[in-house]
Order: sequence, then structure tokens, then C-alpha cells
Amino acid sequence: MRNSTLVLVLTGLLATAPAFCGSLLLISIDGLPPGYVTDADRLGLKIPNLRRFLNDGAHATGVVGVVPTVTYPSHTTIVSGVLPAEHGIVSNTPFDPLNTNRDGWFWYAQDIKVPTLWTAASRAKLRTASVNWPVTVGEAHIATLLPEYWRVSNADDLKLLRALSRPAGRLEQLEAKLGPFVDGYEDTLESDRVRARFAVEILRADKPQFMAVHLVALDGAQHRDGPFAPAVFDVLEALDAMVGELSAAARANDPATTVALISDHGFIKTHTAVNLRARFVDAGLITLERGTPSDAAGNVSSWDAQVWPGGATAAVMLREPQNADLRKRVADLLASIASDSRNGIARVWSSRELDGTSGFPGAAFLVEFAPGFYFGTAARGELLTPATSKGTHGYLPQRPEMHASFFIQGPGITAGRNLGQVDMRQIAPTLAHVLAIELPTARQPMLPVFEAEQRK
Repeated sequence: MRNSTLVLVLTGLLATAPAFCGSLLLISIDGLPPGYVTDADRLGLKIPNLRRFLNDGAHATGVVGVVPTVTYPSHTTIVSGVLPAEHGIVSNTPFDPLNTNRDGWFWYAQDIKVPTLWTAASRAKLRTASVNWPVTVGEAHIATLLPEYWRVSNADDLKLLRALSRPAGRLEQLEAKLGPFVDGYEDTLESDRVRARFAVEILRADKPQFMAVHLVALDGAQHRDGPFAPAVFDVLEALDAMVGELSAAARANDPATTVALISDHGFIKTHTAVNLRARFVDAGLITLERGTPSDAAGNVSSWDAQVWPGGATAAVMLREPQNADLRKRVADLLASIASDSRNGIARVWSSRELDGTSGFPGAAFLVEFAPGFYFGTAARGELLTPATSKGTHGYLPQRPEMHASFFIQGPGITAGRNLGQVDMRQIAPTLAHVLAIELPTARQPMLPVFEAEQRK
């Protein structure tokens, strides 16, 4: 009954939303913990553009995300308002037990099963644009599209991006003026400078009414150096300047622009990789081809149980899900590993304990690693090896360190509003209300950021 009431309330709000009266710029800073902004003084961070959201707009102290807390499921929830099990982007990568896709990701918009903000904005005849947003390859509802995509991270990737961008020839036109673009795999500060430069030019030239930009350097810096590292703060201060440039360009087109700044997850410091797949190989659950390097995830010739990684979580899939003997064999193996706390497993969930709303559909088990540990790729050798990454995400979204960010400012947004802790699914209906568009599959209530709604 309660859920039905929420649907009716939200439907009523959308039905009575005013006609479109202002544009929306949506900026994602991948991996931004809200505390970097809310505690900027204590951390000594010089981020005036980000801090301005605290006084001039509304913000959440934390956004509780989805399972797994990784980039692609999270970004798709942000633009759809539903959980991974419903929108279909259930991890960064599809389940690929034989590694035939060679680490292919969920790049393609056709894999999204529900309407998104792109869909609704296009149907409302709004001009749309996107730079480097996840899961947008082939998205027909984005008029000016530079999708996030990579394959081999060389010059051929740029050829692919030129072919995948929209309208035809637009990326080449931009490159003629601005220099070469970058592929989606690059996560350096310089690569984000390129993305921001292209986004600013699109704002100036194409004047989109809804535009989204995905900046990734902060995520890369935290993987390399760990959260709260000086190098990470240097990156964030540089990104703050880009946020200012993007916001100024959007408001030069339309002074009534609302700017929303989000992230997909937080970060935890790491010290140890857990090579869970190596134990599956030792147990005969995975058979590798001869000559497979010890640190490789691929070259699998057969499998009875396979691991589907999600950073600091991993799903375990069974080739024969109805095979009770196989399920018990895997359960016993996982219990044996988890029984020693030094092995870095916080908890193992069985399929009966999962509620069916997370990513990893069909998983027989879900493993969450303890803070400081994460999924390692080695298929042979030691279970535990020193971390090659000093920070990661993918832990369950209820952990405060995994909380994502939401900041918003613009006409009609209450200044200085602290929203507290919010659900990631509430972002999409809130942004839909800004654009006065309907997103009926987003069933969570929108966030109370609007002055008019608070006066009712």
C-alpha cells in the first residue's frame, strides 16, 4: 500500500510539473565521496565551485547506491531511477565465464531495459548532449553524443569513437578545432581536461537543454593512490575548475540552467587482492588452458562454477544452477575460505538470502570482501597477494565509505538545503522534475530540493 501511495504522489507531481523553463547540466565526478566537499575546510581543499553548492543549492550527506557499487550500474540507476535488476546494467561487465568478450563492458544503450532521462527528454523535444557518459553507445535519444567506449586503448579506439559519435562527423569537426579526443579508458587529469574542453564547446555551439558529462580522473587517482591522498586532492582541485567552466558555459546559454553534480560511489583504501578464482581452479571448478599466465583471468577451457567480479564484491555463478551437489561443493569451499578472517571475506550470501534487486542476476552466491581487500585477477598461485590498487569500491552500498554524492543548484532549488542520506533512485525523478518531463518507471519519490514543493 505504501509503495502505491508513493507512485500516486510522484505521478501527481510530474503531471502538474510546469512547462520546461530551464536547462539541466548533469556532471558526474566518478568516485567522489561527499565528504571531500562537505569537509573541504578540514581537508584543506580549494574547491570553490563545488563548495558553492553547499550554500547556493541542496546536497545529500550521502547517496546510498546499488549492488555492486561500480560505475556502470550506478550511472544507469542515476538516469533511470531503478535498480540494476530492472534496468539491466547489472555490473560493469556482462558475465563472461570463458572470457570470450575479452573484458568487454556494458557499453551499449540497447542493453538498458527501461526508459531513461535521455528517452524522456528526447520525447519532450529537448535538445540533448552527452560526453563520456556510461552505457550510451548507440543511444538514439542523444542528439550530440560522444560515448564512453574503448577496446584496445590505441589510435584505433579513436576511430571507433568517431564512428560511434553523433551526428556523423561531429567529433571530427570538434577535433579540427580542439585537437584529438580521448578514449573512455583514459582516466588521467589531462584526459578529463580534454573531455571538459569538448563539452564546453558542445554547450556553446549546440546549446543542449539537457547535457551530461562524465569525468573520471578522480576515480583513477584513487585507484592508484588511495582515497585522501595528496595526489587525489590535487586532481579534485583541478576538476573543480572544470566544473566552474562547464557551469559557466551552460548558464551563458541559459541563465535558468540547473546544475546537478553526482558521483557513482565512494572509495576505501586497499592493501590485499583476494585471488578467489585461483581457489576455484585448485578445486577443479575451473579448468584453464595450458600456458595460462598466473595473473590472467582468461584462457578458461571449461567451468562448473565461475566468479563474476565487481570490485570489492564478486558473484559466483553455477553452470548447472539446479545441481545440488555442485552448489554444496561451492558453498563448502567459500565457507572454508571465509572461516579464516585473514582471507578478507566479510560475508558470503547465498541465493536464498539475496533479494533479487541487485546486480549479478542468477548468482548462486555473493561474496563481499572485508574493507582493505578486493577481488584479484590471478587464476593460479596464492590466494592473497599485495594490492596493485591502493583504493577501490564495489563494497555494499550501506557502508558509509561507499556513499556517493548529490549536489544541485539552480532556479527554484532551496539554498543551503541539507537532504541527509538519500536513495540513488531518487535522483532521476528529481532531475525529471527539473526538466518537466515524465519518467513513470522511476517510482521513488523525488528529493525535496524545490522551494515551491516545500511551501506546500
